[in-house]
Order: sequence, then C-alpha cells, then structure tokens
Amino acid sequence: MDADLYESLHDFPVHGIHHHCLRLASFCNSKNVPRDEAVRSIHRKFSERPQRRPLQPNEIEKAVAKAYGGSGGLSFKNMRGEVTFQQVFTKTSEGSYWNNQFPRPSSKLEPRMVGKAIKSTPWSMEDMFEDSPLRVCDCTPPEIIQMLFDPNELVCCGTKYKSRALPVHDCFSISDVDDCIVPNPSRLAIGIGMSGKENAHCRDATGKRKYIVIESDREEQSFDDKASIIRYLRDGVGAKLKMVVHSGGKSLHAWFKSSGNNLTDWEFMQFACELGADKEMWRPEQFTRTPNAVSSKYNLRQKCLYFDPS
Repeated sequence: MDADLYESLHDFPVHGIHHHCLRLASFCNSKNVPRDEAVRSIHRKFSERPQRRPLQPNEIEKAVAKAYGGSGGLSFKNMRGEVTFQQVFTKTSEGSYWNNQFPRPSSKLEPRMVGKAIKSTPWSMEDMFEDSPLRVCDCTPPEIIQMLFDPNELVCCGTKYKSRALPVHDCFSISDVDDCIVPNPSRLAIGIGMSGKENAHCRDATGKRKYIVIESDREEQSFDDKASIIRYLRDGVGAKLKMVVHSGGKSLHAWFKSSGNNLTDWEFMQFACELGADKEMWRPEQFTRTPNAVSSKYNLRQKCLYFDPS
C-alpha cells in the first residue's frame, strides 16, 4: 500500500476496535488493495500506538475476509507468524445478494446511551401519532404496502408456517394479507432455503436491502420510552424514518430507509442495538409486522402509528 493511501487509514479508537477493523477492511476493499496487503496494513496501523486491548485471534484477518467476500483461503504472514484463515462465507446461490452465514451486530445494550436518547428526544405515543406526516389508520394493508414498494417489486408476506411472494401491484387482489412481511423486496418468487428446499421466505430469495427495521420490545420500557428512542434515531442520528407499527403486543417496529451503503447501514444497526434494538432484525429476510394487518398471535390490529410518504 502506498504511503498516501496508508495515511488515509483512520487511527484505531479507544472503543470499538472490532468494528474499526471491519471499517478499515472495507476501505481497503474500496481502493482495490490486495487482501494480504490490507491485512498487513491494518496490523501496522493497530501497532502504531498502545491499544485498550490486544487483538483477538485472527480478528483482522476475519474482518478482511468479511469485507472482501467471496470464497477461498487467505494465507499471509503477520507479527504473530504464518497465519491461514479459510473464508467460509459463500453466497446462498450464484445470483444471490447474501451469504449463507450472516453475522448479527455485536453491540451490547448501553443503558447510559438509552437514558440519553430518552431524555434528549422525548416522544409520547400520542405525539408520534400527531406528528405523522400522513394518517394511514384507515388504510388497508395492501394500500400501505403500495406506498412502501414500487409496483413491480415482489414482496414476501406470510406467517411462521406459510409464505408467498407477489408483485406489489397484485396486492389489491388479495382478500386478506398475512400479518408478517419482509421489509426488503424479493429478487425471486421462490429461492433455496438453508435446508436446501424451495421457499418464498428465505435469504436466497431476498433482494437488496430497502429498509432497516428497528424493533423495540423491552418489557421494562414504556411505549413512550420506545417511541423516544425511535425519535432519537431519526433526529439525533439523522436516519430517515418511514413508518412505525405497533405489533399488537409489547413492541414497536420502526422502518428506516436503507442508506444504500452496506457499511453505513451496519454502523446504524450497531448503534441501534446499543439502544436495545433486536439484533435478529438485521437479517435481510427477517419478517416484521405488516402494517394494519391483524396479528395472528394477539388477534389485534397492528396499527400503523406513523407514516412518511416522502
């Protein structure tokens, strides 16, 4: 790596070493730096100054493998001697956007950050409803779906036991809509599930990320506190809030628009998890609650409380 490019590598922060390894690896990949050179450069950057903790075994190597994607092995030398790391991430199929293995965010709940968010951006459920740019409480689920997705996009709806993917423009012909939906459009009506069987609801069938759903379901929090955290992600972080749905039970599901950049989306989700977001929602194929549909679990309407049509 040339000197100017190496100087562009940001120094390691006091906290977040693991995340910074991935960030530097992604930067190297964007600059077409060879994998083994990226590993050596990040090790060098880490060793330039004392750090809060030592590196975990193969921590940088794994970050580079994750950022660069693909299969095959990595073999290189570093300060610990000869190391070989076998890349295990493979696509679900040749045309897939996603890997079979899909790590969840590693962030832990930070009570101090939660308190700061609630205090700095208070938002009651009533105020959330009043602040909604568009009232959709009387809209049917298909009507809301048509405002969330393009007419020719495929959407996967279903339950724990069944699922189907249909073009958005066909939604109005459905007599009833299932209570769960994948927030990202499908690239295929049927994909190959992890078990090897064909399935409409699977990672292989899921297309590019369109929305990131932040689920707040901590029982010890009031709904007003959950709403305040959502507002903090919108106003304090600057994420684009599209919709908030009440599950009919204990949780709120906030739909944020994807930035279109995987690393930026990852950073946002990592931060949201520090505020108590459900890590499972990072999976692109994860079901969330269909707005204004009736919950099969609670037999209650999953009310859409907030909707921004822009």
